Amino acid sequence: MKKSIQLFAFFLLICLSVKAQNKPNIVLIFADNLGIGEVNAYGGVRGVPTPNIDQIGQEGIRLTNFNVEYSCTPSRIALMTGRYAVRAGMEYNSGMTLWEKTVAEGLKTVGYATGFFGKWHIGGPNCEGKREPIHQGFDEWYGIQGTSHLSQYGTFKGFDPNKQEIPYIWEGAVGATSKKIKPYDLAARRTIDRELAEKGVAFMEKNAQQKKPFFLYYPMTQLHFPTLPHPDKAGTTGAGDIGDAMADVDFNVGIIVKALKRLNIDNNTLVIWCSDNGAEMRRPWRGSPGPYRGFYNSAMEGGIRTPCVMRWAGKIPAGRVSNEMVHEVDLFATIAAAAGANEIVPKDRAFDGINQLPFLEGKQSHSNRESAIFMEAQGTIMAVKWHDWKLWYHFKTEVPESDPDNLVRLFDLRADPREEIDVKDNYPWVIGIMDKIAKDYEASLLAFPRVPANAADPYFPPPMGSGNPTTVYKRTDRAALEKRPEALPNPNFSGSWSTTVLSPKSLLIRSESAPIPTLGNGWGDKFSILHTTDLQIERVIYIPRELQATINYRFALDGSKTETDLSVGRSGNITVSTTAWEGNRLVITTLFPYQDPKNGQWLKNKVIQTLWLQAITTPPWEPVLVVETSREGVLGGITSVTRTVYAKGYR
Repeated sequence: MKKSIQLFAFFLLICLSVKAQNKPNIVLIFADNLGIGEVNAYGGVRGVPTPNIDQIGQEGIRLTNFNVEYSCTPSRIALMTGRYAVRAGMEYNSGMTLWEKTVAEGLKTVGYATGFFGKWHIGGPNCEGKREPIHQGFDEWYGIQGTSHLSQYGTFKGFDPNKQEIPYIWEGAVGATSKKIKPYDLAARRTIDRELAEKGVAFMEKNAQQKKPFFLYYPMTQLHFPTLPHPDKAGTTGAGDIGDAMADVDFNVGIIVKALKRLNIDNNTLVIWCSDNGAEMRRPWRGSPGPYRGFYNSAMEGGIRTPCVMRWAGKIPAGRVSNEMVHEVDLFATIAAAAGANEIVPKDRAFDGINQLPFLEGKQSHSNRESAIFMEAQGTIMAVKWHDWKLWYHFKTEVPESDPDNLVRLFDLRADPREEIDVKDNYPWVIGIMDKIAKDYEASLLAFPRVPANAADPYFPPPMGSGNPTTVYKRTDRAALEKRPEALPNPNFSGSWSTTVLSPKSLLIRSESAPIPTLGNGWGDKFSILHTTDLQIERVIYIPRELQATINYRFALDGSKTETDLSVGRSGNITVSTTAWEGNRLVITTLFPYQDPKNGQWLKNKVIQTLWLQAITTPPWEPVLVVETSREGVLGGITSVTRTVYAKGYR
């Protein structure tokens, strides 16, 4: 009997070994602060060749709408967990708890060897011995706990190694205490990525010899500042330090992919190369966001749309280029599916990733993702993307804006990739769809509360459904409207109108609160009305005025239909309006055309604007114009209602 059991165990071990060998190896290379404009295949602006990165895309797929979190730490949390980083901690920079399940932990349970070589930056400021890679699924690691700008601290005049901690390169393995290898100074900063690649190759060689599937995670440190290239690349490109460093990035990628071929395992290896966030913004090493605007630490496209290429011979068809939306949180579920291990995707928590393997394999033309949310560390929403639209809930850029109070902006990214033309008044039907995405996210926080700030290990989550109501964005239409006041009789709406608040107080003693984001009424914050037998509205958007036409609306007051061409960047946005009087209030109903992205069917979106004049009891005692705007929700979106008050004249 004992011999039979031993024989069964032996055959079981053989079967598991054969099954493990059939699993693909996974190589995930994650560049740091590398903008989309640095890679040759994406139109590299410096003319620096990137043949190894380009070849991955040529042999597989190159994604042009790959989205990430906007900064180093949240991006790494999202990549490892398949969850938006804000879920992992109300203050994620203090470190991710061990309760979070990483893709490495999951792969390890199904027979993978797991190696980490690079920048960790998700363990928090005191992660040594507690929240290192070996504590979250990796068998071995070599690299830095934090980030690269620490390498220059030793050159600062006020730096005292007796008082300030010296950054180090570390090495560790499961079952042993990690140890410091050498200081991470400016000399080590130049060579670390080469060391990491060589360590990664040694890891692959060891596991290939043992015929064990492996997960190699190589989070590079370049092009994060200080962007200092390897000595053998310095001065080689003529494009400065950042160009030389980019050449080094590509060279190090080549070390990995050439080793896969040398080991004869490249046909059974899924290779993913992508960047953690947008371009480095600090001078003199300022990177390139390519055709987009913004850098990392911003939700502008230049901060959250990064290069991504993938290759898996025989699985991902070669030579594909796609603008379909994919997010870094999708990589967890996609890798799990590639490994034939969907069971490693956590089911006990909110999980934001989507399996994109059918799309990558060419079994379907569209990505499985329609939208993505971009949030600040506090959990408030900066922007939401849906298909080719992007709605900013609180618009922010590093460059001063000419219209800083316009906080809610909608961009048509295909027509306006640099996010320069706000079209929320032209395509109001999009807003409700975005609001539904935001509302669903708020609901998920009730079901699965965020991990509290500075949570200690071991962390035990509260029961499902125990979260508190959370507001992830502020906007005037989220508050209940007061009862409509009395409208003045026999209104004539003629005049120039502005949302500028009138106040008799001097600017020296006036206290002004921060503006609350608003959708406005659909005609902007300044316009002129001529009210005769019809209602004509003129709005200046584009300047110089002598070269650019005004936006003109005309509404017949006899109930007949009128048309307005509101095309901005794309033709065919012709609206149809009718009017009716409700006492002393004028009601304008406008139908906006829109196309259902799923079936291409053209439909109509209803927007109702109700105008009235209202008396005020403070100087200058002039009536104000009130416009109440209802935007109908479509395609499952939410209806919104705003009320905007205008004073006479452009003040």
